[in-house]
Amino acid sequence: MRLDLLLRTEKNLTKTRVKGRLFQLLFVCFFSVFCLAIVPVVSATAAERVALVIGNSHYKNVPLKNPVNDATDISASLRRLHFDVQLATDADKRQMLRQINIFANKLKRAEIGFFFYAGHGMQIKGANYLIPVGTEVVSSADVEFEAVHAGRILAKMEEAGNSLNMVVLDACRNNPYRGTFRSTGQGLARMDAPVGSIIAYATSPGSVAHDGKGRNGVFTKYLLQSLERPDLTVRDIFDRAGLGVMRETKRGQVPWVHSSPMEPIYLAGGNPDDIVSDAGKGYRAESATGTLRVTSDPTGAAVALGGESAGTTPLQLGNIPVGTMQVAVSKSGYVGEQQPVMVKAGHRAVVSFVLEEEKTTGWLTVRANPGDAKVRILNIVPPYRTGMELSAGRYHLEVSAAGYISARKWVDLAAGDDLTVDISLLAKKPVPITSKQQNRVHSSSSRSFTDSKTGMEFVFVKGGCYQMGDTFGDGARDEKPVHEVCLDDFYMGKYEVTQAEYKKIMGSNPSKSKKGDRYPVEQVSWEDAQEFIQKLNRRTGKSFRLPTEAEWEYAARSGGRKEKYSGGNSIESVAWYYGNSGGSTHRVGQKQANGLGLHDMSGNVWEWCQDRYGKDYYSKSPRKNPKGPGSGSHRVYRGGSWLSIPSLVRAAYRYRDLPWLRIANVGFRLAFSSGQ
Repeated sequence: MRLDLLLRTEKNLTKTRVKGRLFQLLFVCFFSVFCLAIVPVVSATAAERVALVIGNSHYKNVPLKNPVNDATDISASLRRLHFDVQLATDADKRQMLRQINIFANKLKRAEIGFFFYAGHGMQIKGANYLIPVGTEVVSSADVEFEAVHAGRILAKMEEAGNSLNMVVLDACRNNPYRGTFRSTGQGLARMDAPVGSIIAYATSPGSVAHDGKGRNGVFTKYLLQSLERPDLTVRDIFDRAGLGVMRETKRGQVPWVHSSPMEPIYLAGGNPDDIVSDAGKGYRAESATGTLRVTSDPTGAAVALGGESAGTTPLQLGNIPVGTMQVAVSKSGYVGEQQPVMVKAGHRAVVSFVLEEEKTTGWLTVRANPGDAKVRILNIVPPYRTGMELSAGRYHLEVSAAGYISARKWVDLAAGDDLTVDISLLAKKPVPITSKQQNRVHSSSSRSFTDSKTGMEFVFVKGGCYQMGDTFGDGARDEKPVHEVCLDDFYMGKYEVTQAEYKKIMGSNPSKSKKGDRYPVEQVSWEDAQEFIQKLNRRTGKSFRLPTEAEWEYAARSGGRKEKYSGGNSIESVAWYYGNSGGSTHRVGQKQANGLGLHDMSGNVWEWCQDRYGKDYYSKSPRKNPKGPGSGSHRVYRGGSWLSIPSLVRAAYRYRDLPWLRIANVGFRLAFSSGQ
């Protein structure tokens, strides 16, 4: 009877138990009065635990206070429980998907998986989506493409087939885009947990959770209090956390847990191989050494412990002396990494590395003056193009233009460099220009103008008529109907207003990304742009302004041509956008100019227009010089940005925001009327 019970108990314990444990249990149970009270208990081993923790706080529309803190604290707790933890904070969609894919690969070699997400989440038509930072969402239809489907996590876990998987979603805040559109309901929808899984919601399906007044969200605060308790099973941990939330919120927030039946599992119960029994009371065996597991993505990286070679990943080592040691990994074609790891007596330490590919190329941009100069690289065959990627090495540049003396220059491009070279040509027969002429706006036959007091360059735009709106048939409702618009001559800024130009007038630089003077100013509201223009006009005596929406689109489309993006139908050559920007703005003028000589009207930063926004304005727009509706709370900006998907970078795409909002990917360029 007792032997049969022992064998059933042993079958339910994790597969990492060694045969010697069976004989220990037999001995204890035959000579202990507690033998009849044995129940099937599983205590997960450290080496088989992996976790992905994501916390998103800094949303541009509705920022949250606590998710980054929540993720950081949960990660620390899980590491104390010997999880191999991936932590990502304020992650965009590309970063979230990459972390999920790495996590999915680790799950296949693990027994326990833990996924935690804190941030904005929403349901659309019964499906749950986790909202990355930096999303561009105009309607509920965009969510599918801009957000991460929560079902992706469950699918990866179910595919791995682990003994236990946990999903914690502290993501039941309200629709962060409620000022733009309404979702079909508040909070998240119910998801069914696969066998061996637990899904824990910060609040019940369809309800909204609280961000919390302290360091952590209400749910995460109580989860942290329970997570490391050795006397609680996994299910007990979530029940205790939920009860704490209900008490604090007086049942205003009711957490919810869904799972299939499972054996009791203790996250903080220790490694069963290290536990012996003394009259039914467990204790951890003392040891002067521990074990170490080193993993990497990709695998096959050479591992060095304290400077001495130890093998290649994935690597499992025993009898490691207690204390802190330096672990380094290296692999050909990748950047080596190292980090310290603490090895404790009787414990297994886990350290993971994600290696970045070693750069063997760089990017070269030549900024020539005059702007229509021809650039060649004499020692390679491919023709030069702005921002072209080249192998590290030495390149011979030639810049030439009609009426100017050609120039040649050698440049060295290092791996990983984003090199910009400025080359100005000397005119063969320079024509003297008086200061009075330089300050005066040129006649309509001029192609450009440089303001002598600010150095800002402007391009003359010959007026005309064009078909404004979605001429390709793939736009949103507010881009229709396509209608004829006729404009007078005007001047448009050759580049977006730069940080140096803004600081020169305003005395400060509000930009989030302060990489250099020639980067576009951003994090400026429509109202900030108006203040800048007022001060600029007082200083220069001119009448600069923001372009109208009709002027902006006409200029972006090279004078009203049928172009999808500003300068053509190839986004890569004319725009910095989500697919090539590397997650930030770039110096103005690096991408190919459009047919009028204007740069970056697609991508880099959104650009404010003068107009108020009207969804149906195109259906009643005047034909001659339209200036937008006479009333409305929102102002228009156009062109997309460095974090926009291609559909938002189209020259016909329209977006709007409140005039006082400051956003890290929104700037502006100037215009003024011909004849001033």
